[in-house]
Parts: sequence; structure tokens; C-alpha cells
Amino acid sequence: MSSPQFPAGSPVPGPATAPPPQVWTPGPTTGPAFAPTPAPAPTTARTAAPRRRISGVDVARSVAILGMLVAHLGTGHDNRGGGWGEQWMWIFDGRSSALFATLAGVGIALMTRSTAHDDRLGWRRVRTKIAVRAVILFGVGFGLQLLGTPVVVILTSYAVMFLMALPVLRLRSGWLLGLAGVAVVLGPVVALGLRQSLTGTVQPSVVFLWEGPLIGELVLGYYPVVVWIAYLLVGIVVGRGALASRRYAAALLGGGALVAAAAYGVGASLSSGTGSSTGPFDVLFWPDALLSVEPHANSGFDVVGNLGVAVAVLGLCLLATSGRVGELALWPLAATGSMSLTIYSAQLVVIAVLGSDAVYYPASNGPLLALALGSIAFACLWRATLGQGPLERLLKAASDGAARSVSA
Repeated sequence: MSSPQFPAGSPVPGPATAPPPQVWTPGPTTGPAFAPTPAPAPTTARTAAPRRRISGVDVARSVAILGMLVAHLGTGHDNRGGGWGEQWMWIFDGRSSALFATLAGVGIALMTRSTAHDDRLGWRRVRTKIAVRAVILFGVGFGLQLLGTPVVVILTSYAVMFLMALPVLRLRSGWLLGLAGVAVVLGPVVALGLRQSLTGTVQPSVVFLWEGPLIGELVLGYYPVVVWIAYLLVGIVVGRGALASRRYAAALLGGGALVAAAAYGVGASLSSGTGSSTGPFDVLFWPDALLSVEPHANSGFDVVGNLGVAVAVLGLCLLATSGRVGELALWPLAATGSMSLTIYSAQLVVIAVLGSDAVYYPASNGPLLALALGSIAFACLWRATLGQGPLERLLKAASDGAARSVSA
């Protein structure tokens, strides 16, 4: 069953899916690093030793991918009735995709950490790699949109954020956090304000790439990059830390949990005081939406809360895989996270085959469970026999090849 098409700017309720009819990083890789030599001797290149994958980061990626799958196919976030016991799956709505975006920043940090700050050629090559990846991600995202599923594809916004990050890659962490703060404070004002002005509502809209300009990616959709760039920037800062340190992981877990609790708590308290955000997001109006902590509200409180959750989940995954036993026990999830782009894309293809009703009106969580277990099984088999995921291999080959072509 093909999903309905919607005009640009049409309002969309629900957890990152198009509305029902009326009747869902690449893993971190490390490129070459180049050490500058004093003039007048020519600059020589040295190849960085292959960096071992960080299992905790891959496990966190799998949590994000599987969480988005729950948001797409699960029955527990149905807004048509029921209480907490029937709606517990809503906790994955919005937060899983925010975790995915934050981990993209962590991946960028892992790609750049071996490049010396004053190595201009090295940084040009790193930027080339990231730009090529962005172009490929944009193309994959566009292709997934053509499937016509009700799922709002995150990859095109993901790609735009990669390009937005290129000018600031060499900035110190304090500056990156400052820019993230600007996005948290001003981004929602811009995104929600323009939505209200352009569409008459603050609700996110489905704007397909072939229907309009990139304004959909910038402000109108579920993943407005003027807001979501904050996730990427914070992820870069977090990824620069000592990810192998248990103390650092514990700090991420504890600090993230505290930030999330504070942001959600304050936002919920303020919005309940106005009487505007105790129900579904589709009843909110400007400027009350700036206080909402509903999934995909993209208010400052929502973003900070989601960031806290993302950082806490990463810390927990790093702690869980810090020992040999935990690393082995969670290897299936790490394998899944190591090919997150492949798994995400495959899941959307399966959803296209299942039809729109699997998203709009799921009768049970059977398809969700089958697709989740199938994704893990496929990833384990592929990882054990062929190594890097197919789309991840394409990304690496294309971006590394482009980077090698960059000369002084």
C-alpha cells in the first residue's frame, strides 16, 4: 500500500511519521593524519595507526536505530487512547533520533582527533571526507523518501548538518558549546516562528525534497537543522573526551541524566503553568510551543532534555562495554550499530513493503520485534563474515578516495 503524498507545508502529527489518511552513521572511521615538518623541508605524510572501534559508541548507535524503529512501528505510543501502561513506547519518540544526531557529532570527533591543529592539508582532507559523506547521505536520504513511506527520513537533515559543521571543526570545545547554546536558544525561535508565519501552525510539516526548497530541512520539518545542529556540536565536544575512561563515561551518564531531568522538569512545569503543553503537541500554538517538552517539539527545553538523554545513554553504553564480559555480551548490538546507515535504510525498505498501515495502525508489536531481531541477526552475520557494512563501505571508499585526491 503506498502512502499518501502531502503538499508542502502540510501539518503532521505524531512521532516523526506523516499523518494517517482520513476514513526513520555511519560508524566512526579514522583517515590519514599528516604531521607538519619545519620549513624549508617538505611536508611529509604519515599514516595513523588503525583505530580500534569503540564498542560503546556502536552500542549507543544501535540503541538509536532500534529506538527509531520502535517509534515507527511500535503500538505503545498511540495517541488515540490508553494510559502510561499502554503508551510507554513514546519515550523513544524524538529521543532516538536526537541520540542518532548526537552520535554523528561523536563520529566526526573520532574522524578528526588524529589531525594536528596546525596541519592545514590534513584538515582539508578531513573536510573533504565529511563533505563527500554528506553528499552521499543526502542522496541515500532522497532515495528513501522516494519509497513513499510515512516515515520522515532523517538523513537529508543529517547531511545538511554535516556541511554546516565544516567551518567550525577546528574550534575549541568551549566555542562549539557556545554555538550549540545559540542554536538551543535562538534555533527554536527561528524554526517555530517561521513555521507559524509560513504555515499558520508550529506543527512540523512533511516537505519532500522534490516539492520545495531546503526550507523544509531548515525549519519546517521534524528535524530543523537550525535547531538540530546543537546535537551535532555537543556530540563533537563529547567525542573529544576520553571515551575509554570509565570515570568519563560515568560523568556522561550522571551529568546527562541530571541535565535531562532538569530540562524536562522545568519545561513541563512552565508549560503546565500556561495550560498549553499537557496534551499532544498538535494543540500547541506560538509562542507557547517554546516551552513544550513533547517529542519533536524542538523547543529549547526539549532539545536540552534530549541532549541529556543522549549523553547519558552514551555514558551507559561506554560503561557497559568497558569490561571484556560486557563487550562480548553486547557484541550483537555493537555489530548493529557499526552499520547503522545500512540497518536504518534496510528498515525503511521493509516498512515500504509492509505498507502504511504498519505505521499508522499497528495491530501488534510482532512486525517491530521481527524487524528488530532480523536487523541484529543480519548485522551479526555480515560483521562476522564480511566486516564493514555495505553502505558504510561505500561511504568510506568514496570519502577516503576523495580525501587522497586533495593535495597541497
